[in-house]
Amino acid sequence: MAYTVQKKRKVSLRELAHDKAPVTFEKFYELADERRKYDLIDGKIIRDAPLPHHSLVVSWLITLLKLYVQQLDLGEIMGAPVTVRLSTYQGPEPDVLFISKPRLGIIAEKYIDGAPDLCIEVISRSTRRLDRGRKFVLYAEYGVKEYWIIDPLRDEVEFFENINGEWRIIQPDDKQRLHSKVLRGFWLKPEWVRARNLPPVLATLKEILGEHKTLPEV
Repeated sequence: MAYTVQKKRKVSLRELAHDKAPVTFEKFYELADERRKYDLIDGKIIRDAPLPHHSLVVSWLITLLKLYVQQLDLGEIMGAPVTVRLSTYQGPEPDVLFISKPRLGIIAEKYIDGAPDLCIEVISRSTRRLDRGRKFVLYAEYGVKEYWIIDPLRDEVEFFENINGEWRIIQPDDKQRLHSKVLRGFWLKPEWVRARNLPPVLATLKEILGEHKTLPEV
């Protein structure tokens, strides 16, 4: 008599998200190959379904910041879905993250093993409570040095710096520009990301760097 051995079906992240038992980072990452944005927060899997304008803002930020960071050789800029392992039950996927050059060693083969220097979240309706709530607390607790919250739906742009595990808001200068503490020399006009039509990246980069800087080839 012939016997057929049935291979155990791999559980998907979507199915695992409905499981009441806490999910470990190892289990989460084992299944995180579906090319969708998921966060592991307190052992729970949370899926994000961003709208097109959200994706446009994220893409614009990644392009602008990547060119800036490359120009000054500051480190690396990455975007979701890149998972950050903070602990056994915490594995967020920031929309955009920056890791400074001296800390590039936390970039492991499959995920970021530790807190980035900068995390950026572009808020959507489905993520507002998480981005301003639990993630806000976790990023400070685990040592993210700076956190940007960009809310296109409410026309809000906020920069925060980590002071002894607590966020302190970074106030704009007299020209209403927000200056980063971890990206040397970088500043952002909130009006740029509030606009429905985002400004050209190279023109924006040129304004930030100044006329005397040579722009990179793209």
